[in-house]
Amino acid sequence: MLEVYPIQDKKEQERMCGLCGIEYKVDRMAYSGYVKGELVGVLQFGIHGDAGYIYDLENVKGTENTDALFVMGRAALNFIDLCNVKKAYFKGYTEGREDLVKFIGFSETENGDWFMDLTGFFEGGSCQCEKK
Repeated sequence: MLEVYPIQDKKEQERMCGLCGIEYKVDRMAYSGYVKGELVGVLQFGIHGDAGYIYDLENVKGTENTDALFVMGRAALNFIDLCNVKKAYFKGYTEGREDLVKFIGFSETENGDWFMDLTGFFEGGSCQCEKK
């Protein structure tokens, strides 16, 4: 069973980031993903001004679980949306994972940014989970 939790303790966030090969940043919020109680991934994100940013989205080294990455991405976007922030950017590593980033809901802009308008995205219970 896949479970996603906010990481409350900064020392734990730092430890988990290390397991995923992510540079820990103290000013970032984070989610952790677990399958059957085992850590499979970490996401770091933040809200700055009128936009939310996903900075890091990685599996634990030696693990490949795109379902966990997807759910952590959607969880962060939902949190950003609940903060009444309607613009989101994906700033994490994308090479070879463009399909995952698109499936989470982002679209590549003309200038190469990955952007998403969260207005109405989580309304109505569908959260637009269909593959684009």
